[in-house]
Amino acid sequence: MSPKLWLRAMRQWPRWTIIPIGLALAGFAIVLGLILEPAGYALSPTLVEPTPTLPAITYGQGISTSCEDCHFSKDALQASAADPAVASDYFIQSESAATAHGRLGCLACHGGDGMAQDKDGAHQGLVPDMSAQNPQTCLICHEGLPNEIPHDRLRVPHGQIVDHVEQGEPCDVYCSDCHGGVGHGFDPLSGEKFCSMTVCLDCHQERDLEVQITDCDACHIGPHDVAVSLTCNDCHTSTETWEEVALGIHPVALPGQHGQVACFQCHQYPDFKGLNNVCTDCHISGHTDWGDHDCSACHDPGATWDLVADTWDEHTEHWDQYKGAHLKVSCDGCHFETYTDLDPNCNTCHAVPESHEGTRADADCTGCHQADQPWTD
Repeated sequence: MSPKLWLRAMRQWPRWTIIPIGLALAGFAIVLGLILEPAGYALSPTLVEPTPTLPAITYGQGISTSCEDCHFSKDALQASAADPAVASDYFIQSESAATAHGRLGCLACHGGDGMAQDKDGAHQGLVPDMSAQNPQTCLICHEGLPNEIPHDRLRVPHGQIVDHVEQGEPCDVYCSDCHGGVGHGFDPLSGEKFCSMTVCLDCHQERDLEVQITDCDACHIGPHDVAVSLTCNDCHTSTETWEEVALGIHPVALPGQHGQVACFQCHQYPDFKGLNNVCTDCHISGHTDWGDHDCSACHDPGATWDLVADTWDEHTEHWDQYKGAHLKVSCDGCHFETYTDLDPNCNTCHAVPESHEGTRADADCTGCHQADQPWTD
């Protein structure tokens, strides 16, 4: 039957016949879906697992009224404390409520009843340190914690601690050990904003941790590429101030004032490159015609540059002129800018008198004159 004839036949059917036809088509679609669903799962390359729902954190902002009324006021703490002598230890700066952790409210980490009117009621179910009693809650927000903090050049044991927490194993190190009461306006245990090295050292010693305090690179990422030959302790003598160094370990002797110069006044930071251990690496030579001559052949590096080392032996050994008053002449008295003769004659420095003009002008002066005596002799 052609489509035109089919449409003409449908127009002659009663209008109510469209209802059973629609229901039949819907039932057919449902049955077909039920039949194909198992086949679809079987043919699917991967099964999508539902994302687990994270535990909820109680948002305590606005329902921590009684906490703030007491802990933001020293007078209120004094009045309610069992021991007024230590009441101030529980005082919290009101500004801390504006920090990232403070905005969560007291109940988010400490539990209790923030709307209770009495101390016992407010402290019902109190959690003094969530990172010690329920560290999993910290990890809800703080996931993917780094083991290295590049901008501070620090290595931290986040990975080890998180492994213990996730496996439900006991761990002797808590978040609060290093980060303190983060919602109370300070970070470390010391109560200061920045954690002093002393806090770390005391903790390691008290707990007898495997990482010893002498293993600097266990916590610090050194900027110098000299780990093959040196350790931090070879140069740095202070755990508080890195600038305190021991120059006694320097591979090249540092006589005189060289031992008082900061490392990177000579070396390039951070890898101590750019030196060949010659004087002209740091000093500008005043001798334009001497090239790469060894300065220490004449100058004593342990004294001032004006003092000259005992180099006269070489002069007196090769040239008989260096006697008497010649020994008192400064180097540049003879080695002036245009000096080039390595075996100077007397007339290089001394003018030939008029009485000696002629045949004597080019004669060897020392044939008659003694170099260590006045010229008139």
